[in-house]
Amino acid sequence: MSPRESHPSAVPARGGTDRPWVGAFYNPHLARETLDAAELFDHLAMADAPRAEDPFFAAVRERFVLLLHDYLGQLSEPYDETAIRRSRELAELYASPWVAEHFQCLHTQDGCFNLNYVFPPLYTEEFLQRFIANALLLKSRLERPLVMENVPGFFQVPASTLPEPVWLKRFFDATDTGFLLDLPHVWIEAEFAHRDPYEFLREFPLERVVEVHTGGVQQDEDLKAPWVAPTGPSDDMLDYTAYAVGLCPDVRAVTYDAFAPGLTAEVLIASVERVRERLGA
Repeated sequence: MSPRESHPSAVPARGGTDRPWVGAFYNPHLARETLDAAELFDHLAMADAPRAEDPFFAAVRERFVLLLHDYLGQLSEPYDETAIRRSRELAELYASPWVAEHFQCLHTQDGCFNLNYVFPPLYTEEFLQRFIANALLLKSRLERPLVMENVPGFFQVPASTLPEPVWLKRFFDATDTGFLLDLPHVWIEAEFAHRDPYEFLREFPLERVVEVHTGGVQQDEDLKAPWVAPTGPSDDMLDYTAYAVGLCPDVRAVTYDAFAPGLTAEVLIASVERVRERLGA
């Protein structure tokens, strides 16, 4: 039985003969190739709402488990009714077993400035309580599990008063939400902090992980440092992924995270194949 046939009543759990799903993000320009290689993909993550003119979405929706990973809002502020309604409609359209959002801040509280999506919250008590309150409200309205993804801290913000892993653990304990562990983000953050990525990883609340993201990391010429890229995961990243999955007792899915117009079918398919091979899936 395929994941789609068993979905949504049966979400796979690890242990015994069960294994996490292995999939990727849905790239509409590669829809035909994705459908042709459908047996490789247990699920697809949806970064954008489907376009009305997408001729393949109906077949994709019928064939795959779809995970809602669109931008919903930012949890440092309460969601308005429009954002909540859109989130619920997308979750129902996809029959998504959970809904994912980032711990990012996109705009300032006064609305005067917009920031990049990878800008993390301040890891302070005030921001923690705001995220907790707004996550609980969103979770109650979604009527399905909420999972939150870590974003990379590529520089230290002096105003933060709590270590990120401690802040995250307190958030998950207070909200009983799931953790979407983005491994390239942890890897990059460890690089900027001059930390061993394996040692740094073990500080995170891995018992809360529902989904793992893996993907490409390349040297960025502007940053003069590594950054996420729509390339295949390196051997080192695949080893890191296998290590992380082994530490996460309740992981349900492993997703190759690449969503870009320049991504090719060859890279997408080869990357998912390599993830499957490394995980023995």
